[in-house]
Amino acid sequence: MRLTRRSFLFLLLTIAPCAKLFAVNVKGISYMSLRELARACGMRMTALKDKKFQSVYSKTSRMSFEVNSRNFTLNNVSVWLGHPVVKRGEMLYVAKNDYLKTILPVLFPQKLDNIPKVFHIYLDAGHGGKDVGAQNRALKMTEKAVALDVTLRLGRILRKNGYRVSFSRTSDKFVELSDRAEDAANKRADLFLSIHCNAASPSVSGVETFAMTPRSMPSTSSGALSRSDRTQHEGNATDGWNQLFAYYVQRGLAAATRSDDRGVKRARFAVLKKTPMPSALVEIGFLSNNAEARKLSSAVYRQRIADSLANSIMRYHSTIRRLQKMK
Repeated sequence: MRLTRRSFLFLLLTIAPCAKLFAVNVKGISYMSLRELARACGMRMTALKDKKFQSVYSKTSRMSFEVNSRNFTLNNVSVWLGHPVVKRGEMLYVAKNDYLKTILPVLFPQKLDNIPKVFHIYLDAGHGGKDVGAQNRALKMTEKAVALDVTLRLGRILRKNGYRVSFSRTSDKFVELSDRAEDAANKRADLFLSIHCNAASPSVSGVETFAMTPRSMPSTSSGALSRSDRTQHEGNATDGWNQLFAYYVQRGLAAATRSDDRGVKRARFAVLKKTPMPSALVEIGFLSNNAEARKLSSAVYRQRIADSLANSIMRYHSTIRRLQKMK
């Protein structure tokens, strides 16, 4: 049926107000409803449960949200948003910037620009030399030693699979944070992974992976936007690819270790701010937790971690190859 001019104008007038119903502004942040999110993703939406839970799903993917939380699950992997989920009426809303920078890169990487290469991998073993990092004095373990061991194991796996691998260090030496990213850039690496161990109170355990925080978004450890959050860093040039890579790393590591999934998080760490290539920083466990430290003391367990990280890099590479064929 052909629309008349009058019918077309009437349609515009009725659609525009409806679209506005699905968008809200909270403390200067633009939000979209889960109905709008589901429509944008070609997915379906559940009704609000217990006044605080709501999901968006398809045959292959599911996202589950909770009101007032910055954490949601994407295909059973914990992922952190920049802004908390809000509720209006019987509908939950997520920040539009989170849809663009947190959700879309994982679900629809084909929508990202500038597909990167994946051949030259730069591995950064955290700390080293005078900088021991986290410690477990009772078990005589240091972060610098565990990180180096896992990094070297990972490098051997990648080289066996045909990748070119560079390292920030291959021995117990101190390397400035700024020099690590600069070295990766000078060597024209395609992908950067920094490997660390964590520390907190003895009861805390689990694994987590960090991607560079996008501009105008607070890091996971921050509660609200600050003036410095609006600064554009070199690492922001690959925001979408950072998030996709970090997601693969976290998904694989949490499954392989069966540790608590602390999620894909955001931070402006020095090594992430200065890397011009896609990057992530992974925390492979808490040395401050005796049970987790004992696992990390095992060569078999460290090899499992290295295998997991290698598999995640190769899965990321497989996605890149698929996208390149689509272009």
